[in-house]
Amino acid sequence: MDGVYRLLGGPGSPYSHKLRAVLRYRHIPHRWIVPLGAFRGSGSLGEGTEIAEAGKRQVPVIQFPDGSYHSDSTPIIDELEKRHPGERSVIPDDPGMAFLARVIEEASDEWLPLPMFDYRWNEAVDRVFCPRRQMAGWLGAVSEAELGEAAASFLSRQETLREFLGGTVENRPLLQSTYEELMGVMESHLATQLFLFGSRPSIADFGLYGQLSQYAVDPTTSNLMKQKAVRLFQWVQLTDDASGIEGEWNAPDVPLSTGARGLLKLAGEVALPMLQAAVDAHLAGKDFQPMVADIRSHGFKTLARPYQAHTLLWLKQAYAALDEATQGRIEPALVESGCLPWLSFREGEREKVPPYCMA
Repeated sequence: MDGVYRLLGGPGSPYSHKLRAVLRYRHIPHRWIVPLGAFRGSGSLGEGTEIAEAGKRQVPVIQFPDGSYHSDSTPIIDELEKRHPGERSVIPDDPGMAFLARVIEEASDEWLPLPMFDYRWNEAVDRVFCPRRQMAGWLGAVSEAELGEAAASFLSRQETLREFLGGTVENRPLLQSTYEELMGVMESHLATQLFLFGSRPSIADFGLYGQLSQYAVDPTTSNLMKQKAVRLFQWVQLTDDASGIEGEWNAPDVPLSTGARGLLKLAGEVALPMLQAAVDAHLAGKDFQPMVADIRSHGFKTLARPYQAHTLLWLKQAYAALDEATQGRIEPALVESGCLPWLSFREGEREKVPPYCMA
């Protein structure tokens, strides 16, 4: 199909839903495909399917109209901006606001999966519902025996992953408090403005939406959202398909929205310190080893993952590329939120920035 993108995604994948929402909003022709049978609860995703044949190991995977396959949602969104310039862009026109939006998007991508994983694979009701829900999505029409076996395998797999990602008794108060904080910030924000940087959604909104698409479905986090943040719950439904939204960016001299300020604070105090710890581990040759990040006076124990290190290095590179005037304009917001100390290159980091591209 000339000009049509094919998006291969998973039912419980926040990044799949994030990318689908961007395609919908931007009116980019696409097909949403969950490749049934590509995952059966254990082992590698996509064995013997189109995903594996494309050389990919995780969703989302997008096939461009030229037949090529790509992964990694943020670089894909940037590539779509190049291929479809001026067509309902998700990048604010002002470079300073665009950078702040990117900070929020990356913080959402890297921190919000952690509380979600902890709730999803720890709470009793979620441990029953979530593996069955996702396996029903991956397998389609199968017998109860096959669904139950796949769900049990998936639960076992995800329990191990939860521990690696920091879903422990010691970390749980910090993880859960950030979800509570997020709900409070966004509920206040949505009383006055629908999106973070204007009356149209940005990459920051879609990064947040992708993660919340799962929070709004999983039993415990969904119930909390319905009880404490009904505006946010409905916003998730709106942002899932914003194809009918028309709007404008806020002018650069307009004060940042409540939501943008609150989410930048979460980035500066929570997400970016974790990412810096990952950078430190990466430079020390300790990828995939246990690390401890100092987050709000809590020693957050998790696994050092190189992709998280890459994420912060790319942010630092993007900040360094801003002209002096733009940096000066957004500096007050970065100082207020606590983001600024994490955005300058430290010794030995600039040389370690990997190429920024789709996988």
